[in-house]
Amino acid sequence: MKNVALLALGLLPCAAIPCAMATDAQPDWQVTFNAGAQTDYVFRGISQTDGHPAGFAGADVTYLNQWYVGAWTSNVDFSPSGDTRTSQEVDLYGGWRPVIGGIALDLGYIYYGYRNQPEGLRESYAETYLRGAHAFGALTVGAGVVYSPNFPGVARHALYTEVNAAYVVNTAWSLSAVAGHQTSANASQWPDGSPRDFNYTTWNVGATYAINDHTSLDLRYWDTDQHDAGRIYRARVVAGIKATF
Repeated sequence: MKNVALLALGLLPCAAIPCAMATDAQPDWQVTFNAGAQTDYVFRGISQTDGHPAGFAGADVTYLNQWYVGAWTSNVDFSPSGDTRTSQEVDLYGGWRPVIGGIALDLGYIYYGYRNQPEGLRESYAETYLRGAHAFGALTVGAGVVYSPNFPGVARHALYTEVNAAYVVNTAWSLSAVAGHQTSANASQWPDGSPRDFNYTTWNVGATYAINDHTSLDLRYWDTDQHDAGRIYRARVVAGIKATF
């Protein structure tokens, strides 16, 4: 999804704190576009393309450097062995990014829509999120909480929490890391058919290289503590490129 793509391709201070804080005055309305590719599309530690490459693109409209709406899309592959499989993700989102007391906040709503969902299986869902970050010189630290009332599959509500950090080494290089925990109620079943929660922890660490003001490369290690849940939960290294214009 959109927010994961941002993390996967570099959690820079400007991703957590509006870049306008460090630049000249910006116009009231701004429109930006982004596009890129990665060797695997990973969302909260789980491969969304069954380990295969992904391409993505998106657009954002921002007002007064705070209010924003946007759309983002990527190919996905949730059921590679079936004749009918979910093939595309389309996200729609909007929110508010104020800076209060030196803390950059991000309060918003996002809808994840999926094309070609198998009949009888619910994969599309929505989340609300609140994130905050503070810069200490070259180091930015942050945290966030995300809630979904209609998580995919048979699950009901779900909660995701994370902490993150990013360090700017120089004008070209930056390092970042994220640790998160996902909980989902009634996401699976015990052998007797009773509902069972599914919880896991995920983390990633990586380096980002800015080729120029618009293009960056990212190399990132992802992992979870649920390798037994399937290959999509296992450790992997992902390389990506992203352009913003």
